[in-house]
Amino acid sequence: MPDAPDVPVLVVGAGPVGLSTGMFLAHWGVRPLVVDKRPDAMAAVPRASTSLRTLELFRAMGLGAALEREGWEGGMPMRTVFKDSGLGGTLHRGGLPPRYARLVEDCSPVPPRLVLTHDQVQRLAWEELRRRGGEVRLGVRLVGLTPGDDHVRARLVDVATGEESEITAGYLIGADGAKSDVRTRLGITMPDRTVIDHLNTAFYRADLGPVQRDWGTHVCFVRNDAVYATLMSKNGRDQWATHILDHPGKPPAGPSELTEDATLALLRSAIGDATIPIELQAVNAWEAAIGMASAFRQGRVFLAGDAAHVQSSAGGLGMNTGIQDGHNLAWKLAAVLHGRSAPTLLDGYEPERRAAARASLALSRNLLQGYQALDGDPNDLYDKIAVDYLRGMMFYGYPPHGIATGPGPDPLDDIVRPGHRFPHRWLNTPPHSRISTLDLIGSRWTLFTAADLPRWRAAAAPLGLTPQRVHKLGAPHASDLAIGDDAVLVRPDGFVAWRGTTEEALRAALREGR
Repeated sequence: MPDAPDVPVLVVGAGPVGLSTGMFLAHWGVRPLVVDKRPDAMAAVPRASTSLRTLELFRAMGLGAALEREGWEGGMPMRTVFKDSGLGGTLHRGGLPPRYARLVEDCSPVPPRLVLTHDQVQRLAWEELRRRGGEVRLGVRLVGLTPGDDHVRARLVDVATGEESEITAGYLIGADGAKSDVRTRLGITMPDRTVIDHLNTAFYRADLGPVQRDWGTHVCFVRNDAVYATLMSKNGRDQWATHILDHPGKPPAGPSELTEDATLALLRSAIGDATIPIELQAVNAWEAAIGMASAFRQGRVFLAGDAAHVQSSAGGLGMNTGIQDGHNLAWKLAAVLHGRSAPTLLDGYEPERRAAARASLALSRNLLQGYQALDGDPNDLYDKIAVDYLRGMMFYGYPPHGIATGPGPDPLDDIVRPGHRFPHRWLNTPPHSRISTLDLIGSRWTLFTAADLPRWRAAAAPLGLTPQRVHKLGAPHASDLAIGDDAVLVRPDGFVAWRGTTEEALRAALREGR
């Protein structure tokens, strides 16, 4: 019998994806070690922002109150204003078509305007991970990786002292970004990676007054003779990020660094007031690329986030898709490590998350190309990409048996379907006055039925589903969700594993899902 590993799971990368993955593991009873080569991994300026689905996942970890406390109110998802400068005249207002905007308003128990930035996500995940017994070590680089049949051996070095150590882990997750050391050491390539633009992004502080109230959102596009850029609030007050999409003299190809003076001049042109003080914190040149790794897994080593798939910032789903990778993987790893499931459960990670990433990347590509070509009213663009956004953000489907079957249903048809997230509905369920279906699921296996509750509770009990995990949905919700006479089995990640009418089929579904 092999020796027990030093840690059950080693996560490489302490960005929002790595720390969130560590937190999810700890939530399900696995105490991971998270390492990052950057000593200052927690000191970054606010960059990416959360989506509704990511906030749902944090809420399911018991962090709903923390989200309300730490977050701030932005505009509705995809709502934008187009101006000749941030403080100047309005050219257009854009957003999802009304029918899709209404869906976003109602599809989640999380307020749709709630926003957290990536540094807030990191901090919340770090605190929760450590509270639940996980460990984080910064300034520790992975310098060797040897996968085995029953463990992964990793060689680490302290970047400050040069001291080396070796640990064994049951599994390893590479969440170490687009230039992933883990992916490189495994020899996994990203053969379809395509550069679709070169951008400069500035992060800064500036007091622009009540512009967000005037805009009706926290995202503004500016186009004038000096610059084509975004102004995106990162805290609802004075923290900003600006993507500089185009400007006179921009090289036709390849990333081009901007000096501090040139950056400040472009920011002042975008803001529309040269007298407002700007505290420039960082500016970088980068490639907006789209691509997926040729594999998300090799044996006991998995890739998540940018290590597995890269995309532009258009649509704002890159970080979020990565966090959802970690959530999908964490409950499965926990089930296997606790002996509740066979290791074959892990075979579903790649096909499921590849389908989700495909939806996210489609949005990123289509939206950025739309912004590049935009000339006039943006609502034609938003009408074209509305379904892309909703599928990429939350309404993607997991292919049955790992086999892709096409783009999936229109998100407006938000009913119960195997392979899709169980829909949110507000219920009046004693002893609660009002509770979401997603709260009844939480992060455990759950069974819903529209009828014959005693029968299904009796059938579920020998399978490990206590009566508290079996719920009856009455009218009008059973009809609204199109459950009919079926029972519906939901996985710990909120996705529908099965629907059917017989106890034997339920047993088979649980055996397969576990």
